[in-house]
Amino acid sequence: MGAKQPNEPSGLKAGLLRVRDIWALGVGIVVCGQYFGWNLGLKDNGPVAMLIASLAVCLLFLAWVLTLSEMAVAMPRAGGPLDYGRCAGGPWLGFLMGWSMFLECLFGGVATALAGGKYVAFLLNPSAPDKYVAVAVGLTIVAVFFLLQARGVKEQARALVWMTYAALVGLVIFWIAALTNFSWGRVWTAPALPAEKGWGAVFDALPFALWWLIIIEAAALAAEESHEPASTIPRGLTWAVLTVIVLVVLTTVTATGAVPFQQIAETGTGEATKPVDYPLAEVIRLIPAGASAALFYGFGAIALFGLIASYHGLLYGSSRQLFALGRAGFVSPALGAVSATRQTPVPALLACSLLTAGFVVANLWFDPVIASAVLVAGAAALVLYLLSTWALFRLRRRVPALLTGYRAPLGWWLPLGVAVLSVVALTVYYRIDPTGVVVPVALGTYALGIGYFALRGRKRVTETHDESAPVTPTTEAATTRSRWLHRIAVAAVILALGGMGAVTLAAFGGPSLLGSPDDVSAAVVLGVVSAAIVAVAAVELWQTRRRHP
Repeated sequence: MGAKQPNEPSGLKAGLLRVRDIWALGVGIVVCGQYFGWNLGLKDNGPVAMLIASLAVCLLFLAWVLTLSEMAVAMPRAGGPLDYGRCAGGPWLGFLMGWSMFLECLFGGVATALAGGKYVAFLLNPSAPDKYVAVAVGLTIVAVFFLLQARGVKEQARALVWMTYAALVGLVIFWIAALTNFSWGRVWTAPALPAEKGWGAVFDALPFALWWLIIIEAAALAAEESHEPASTIPRGLTWAVLTVIVLVVLTTVTATGAVPFQQIAETGTGEATKPVDYPLAEVIRLIPAGASAALFYGFGAIALFGLIASYHGLLYGSSRQLFALGRAGFVSPALGAVSATRQTPVPALLACSLLTAGFVVANLWFDPVIASAVLVAGAAALVLYLLSTWALFRLRRRVPALLTGYRAPLGWWLPLGVAVLSVVALTVYYRIDPTGVVVPVALGTYALGIGYFALRGRKRVTETHDESAPVTPTTEAATTRSRWLHRIAVAAVILALGGMGAVTLAAFGGPSLLGSPDDVSAAVVLGVVSAAIVAVAAVELWQTRRRHP
């Protein structure tokens, strides 16, 4: 290969992003999950089941981002999963992991762009939102953020920080308004779990609970552009997950305490029922305080920042992954180019934006299919988590020296937790896909990618075109661990995994090891999972406390 000219940069601008930027990127990517999507898990399941499922998912994501950080620090490149898989198992594993990450971010971005457009249409006409207004606004969101991200990484990071702050302000407004009509009896229902489902209600709520935090790992793709990735990435992501956990609990409790949960899960009666697209706005509309036009429209305007902040982060993730696939030759090399002046991946940004725009327009004719984007993103995410866990196991055995820059806490227990909880979540998909399109769409997009790589991309991926070669850290991990805190965290994770395993067993008709799903057993499961989250976060923040910039 010939030497690159000065006006043909092959890498992104490094050293710009710090802990606050990674925190904002992580929270910003997923903050839209507070505003739509999660409420569908309430249907036939109830608030308590949703809370248990949500905290189990939060534990999964905390374990996942710390596991991912270990590989992101060892190989701080925009390729992320592509590079990890290629190093662990060769081109095919690298492609499958990179393609899963791309699909996860792409379909998440489609869902979010459409949600932003539909939200504006809802605010303009709550009783009959205009689908053409929704599409026009969705396309505007796509165009604006393409231009912003093409301008530069620091500019987009600064914008995301402020949009994330605005989205959080919107949530605070919602919590205060919801508390004016709050009743704890609506949250902790009697019985706590529906009698006809029992522990199966927790199981069925899991895929929807994924939407709270799905694609937060896209923030790890910023490793190539981060200052001191060994501390910036894991610490920023830990604080991001902890922030979102607080948001999840407050949003679920206040929303379901303000109005009966059925009213924010679906609307209508009989065969005319349909899902509620905007649960927080619906709560505001239904409570007495919502009679104030200033509150309804003021909250609505601020809440829009939550949707566009997430789209902003999702476009970052999908474009970086597509850029890395192109740079390494897995897809067209043209997608691996960067701007000579801004050092931003403009071709990849444009391709992702055009694909998203196409799906937004297609929503006019194929609404049920496009509406499945949330669940397709979740399925791709779970596939990625399983493949990544296997890649980490293989890297720890084959090249342990590569992973000395940062080590996730708790040894093998965190990746094992990721694998167990991911399998549990995947097994429920056949139960919660009423339209029957999620699995075919997911399989179809994988088939397209695999077919292209087998016919074209595989020929380009050679040892002489190895842009994704791992970078070995030059210093050992400078972490300190508290032995007693480590042991407590391991015990808490084991108990949490055992609890969720028992829930899964009961959901499939096996013996109920937790006893009947009453108030006490539900509270015990909630407590065990919460304790595991606190313990894992405490260990991580302790061992990185002296390293953050």
